[in-house]
Amino acid sequence: MLPLPRPHHHPDLAPRARRFGVALATLLGFVLLTACGVRTETPPPVEPSPDAVEQVRGRTVADALELAETARALGATPAGAAEPLASVLADVASFSDQHAEQAGGTYVSGLATPTSPVDPATTPPVAPDVTTFLSELATTTTAALTDADAVDDGALARLVASIATSRAELTTRLAQAAGLPAPVVDPVADEATAPPATAPATPEPTESPSTGQQRGSSLDAVALAHDQAGYGFEVIAAKLSGDQRAAARAAASSNRSDSERWARESGTDGTAQDPRRASYALPAGMDDPSVAVALGRTMESAVADAYAAAVAAAPAGERLPLVDGLRSATAAAAAWGATPVPFPGLPEQVEQPAG
Repeated sequence: MLPLPRPHHHPDLAPRARRFGVALATLLGFVLLTACGVRTETPPPVEPSPDAVEQVRGRTVADALELAETARALGATPAGAAEPLASVLADVASFSDQHAEQAGGTYVSGLATPTSPVDPATTPPVAPDVTTFLSELATTTTAALTDADAVDDGALARLVASIATSRAELTTRLAQAAGLPAPVVDPVADEATAPPATAPATPEPTESPSTGQQRGSSLDAVALAHDQAGYGFEVIAAKLSGDQRAAARAAASSNRSDSERWARESGTDGTAQDPRRASYALPAGMDDPSVAVALGRTMESAVADAYAAAVAAAPAGERLPLVDGLRSATAAAAAWGATPVPFPGLPEQVEQPAG
């Protein structure tokens, strides 16, 4: 009898599968835990630190928004709602809104910012008053004047100089409307950063030919605008009488003097490159006093435009005389009846009539 064949012994696969599954699950869990650990150790994103230019822009916007808010709050009070304060406060609010918009508005990063609960009971609102607001307006004007001189960006300097000039004009108008003395709004030098008197002289920074040429051209434009105004006011003085004639003569003299000063500064005085001419075309109807007065406004506004352009071309730290010229020309245009505008010296910001 033949022996029966022995059955083949197959290994039991179930235990192996279970062991393999446990090992795989352990490995995957380790990977997931490791990955989670890496993510939790990564710091959350933070807002970048603003550079000097962004600080000036942000400060200009923040001051403008605060001025607008306070002007509206003050205008809603019984004291502020009365004329002539109401009109000035309305201009402060409207002009400041436009200043904030043209300066780029408030920077929004999109990142979450921590908030702290505020108890209204512990922070009662402070009612605005004219005297305090006048001081605030003067302080922001001084800050803008200082920033316009110091910021490296020429285009931003031109905008901030115009905003500072507008705020200075609003400060004067608000003080007059309230019957208060106008505060000083001149920029103040920082003594902490000023070099000591015994410090050795540092070499002047080199200037590229294109930059120097642009600056020279802008100063020539200032000299030309002043010269044209000087000629025009001489003609106006011959057409008017009384106090208006005296004012035109004074304006002619000061414009001629400033023209000479800036022509010398640009280096073109007495050279073939001197842009000034012996005479200039004037509008028809100069015998009409209203036409003559309107010409005075136009010429002083053109001088302001030239100064604002020169601010953009000048290097940081050397703009204050040009900013002063912008302020003086704006005040002179107002003396000849120019309407206050949000952006003195910036003709591209003037609203064009519809149609």
